[in-house]
Amino acid sequence: MRLWPRTLRARLTLWYTAFFSGMLAVLGIGALVLLDRGLRDNIDASLKSVAQAIAESSRREASFGTPFDDLLDSMLPPGLTERFFSLLDPFGRPDPRVASRSRLHLPLSVEALRNAEQGRETYQTLPMRGVTDFSIRMLTSPVIERGRIIHLVQVAMPLESAETARSRFLLILLTLAPLALGGVAAGGWFLAGRTLAPVDRMVDTARKIEAEDLSQRIATGGSNDELGRLASVLNDMLMRLESSFAAVRHFSADAAHELRTPLTILKGEIEVALRASRSEDEYRRVLASCLEEVDRLSTLVQDLLFLARSDSGNMEVGTTPVNVAEVVTDVAPSLQALAEATGVTFTVAATTPAWVAGNASMLFRLLFNLGENAIKYTPSGGTVEVSLQRNGQEATLEVRDTGPGIPSEEQARIFDRFYRSDPARSRGGTGLGLALARSIVLLHHGHLAVQSSEGQGSCFRVVLPVVDSRAT
Repeated sequence: MRLWPRTLRARLTLWYTAFFSGMLAVLGIGALVLLDRGLRDNIDASLKSVAQAIAESSRREASFGTPFDDLLDSMLPPGLTERFFSLLDPFGRPDPRVASRSRLHLPLSVEALRNAEQGRETYQTLPMRGVTDFSIRMLTSPVIERGRIIHLVQVAMPLESAETARSRFLLILLTLAPLALGGVAAGGWFLAGRTLAPVDRMVDTARKIEAEDLSQRIATGGSNDELGRLASVLNDMLMRLESSFAAVRHFSADAAHELRTPLTILKGEIEVALRASRSEDEYRRVLASCLEEVDRLSTLVQDLLFLARSDSGNMEVGTTPVNVAEVVTDVAPSLQALAEATGVTFTVAATTPAWVAGNASMLFRLLFNLGENAIKYTPSGGTVEVSLQRNGQEATLEVRDTGPGIPSEEQARIFDRFYRSDPARSRGGTGLGLALARSIVLLHHGHLAVQSSEGQGSCFRVVLPVVDSRAT
């Protein structure tokens, strides 16, 4: 059977009530102890006053010859002189002057007699149930005259009033405690409900949010407290989720579109080839066309797989030292061939040896994609230039072209997957080249940026951290 409350509101109320119960118990015990100590101190003060009065009466009798009984009756109430005091000689024997008047025999302990011999007072609490209904508080005090003890005074007082006051206080405390705890529980339940009301509203809003509709937001109420900050964080998370879902939908649609084109071509070529008998050369031509489309599909799938692995963090680059200058030398012939086919002049500026920790094939792919993109958008007669410089602990690789440039509003999106700028200037491709380039740069802990103005060409700049060429 589950005994622990299920709701946070009930748990908060229980914790608050339990804490207040503990505090109430501590305060009640402390108050009871302080009350008992205060009552005892008052009784002890009264006993000391009476003892001093009796001692003074004894001294006056010795000095002025006034009868002790007359002095005692004039200074103490009748009840006290009859029951709750005794006068002893220095050896603890009852004084005959008061022995007949005392109805209560007050015991003298060895400790009290020893303290009296040393001039000290002794307070004691004694059970006297056979004589009185309550315990008594007794003071044994020596009467010293001219440096010697002439009498021992014992004064007692019943603890009836103190015990009655303590019992009444305890009864009141036990009576009011349940009422106080009930009020605390009700108040805690109300305050917990008020405090958690925004959380309930967050829950209601969150239940209405689905993957198909992430546009709803949680109301913050304009507060800057913990719940307000929580709502703001959740809204930021929802905004990122909405953006991610939109990107995934867009990516899926673009991927389907890119895959559909070569598949449609494949299907058309095969259907045409199957409609009638063809010569061997015609079949070879169809198979060659189909192979081109298969290669295109394979490249697209490999690019998508690379990007997926890069996003998941499962891509391992390695720490092999790679000279970027050698990568530029290796990729230059391929880019030169592409440039000659489109009438573009391709040049490699002076390169400085720069070693980075990474993967040579990935860096080859990076430079080839940037160069291919520049050649693709540079008109015939234009120029594409690749340069490499080392600046301190960084290697800067630049790919410049004299193409039409990129509008400023599009520069933030050109690294998105399947994104193409103005379709009028689009010259084929999958739209993954720059996205792949950015992923490769990030895997090498570098930075990729573009600087472009319309009509003045573009410059793609890659900055990579360099390492010692002797590193392994």
